[in-house]
Amino acid sequence: MRYTLFRDDDHSQPVAQSGEFTSEFKATEWAREWVKTKGDHDRYRFQRIDGGAPMLLFRTIAGPWYVMPLAQTASEQPA
Repeated sequence: MRYTLFRDDDHSQPVAQSGEFTSEFKATEWAREWVKTKGDHDRYRFQRIDGGAPMLLFRTIAGPWYVMPLAQTASEQPA
């Protein structure tokens, strides 16, 4: 599965796209490493290309990056 990474304040253009991953854990490791080394913002949205549930990557004031799944709104959930 492939993933895209967006700045959380601008979902219009992805800042990065992953290679192929067989597990969500490996993809999350990739995203966390990308924001640590190349990120210029403190909040990013991470999502499968096929539209899976998004995750928020955010940096705390102390510096560590965390990943938090985001709940889909009722309008985004399949019928």
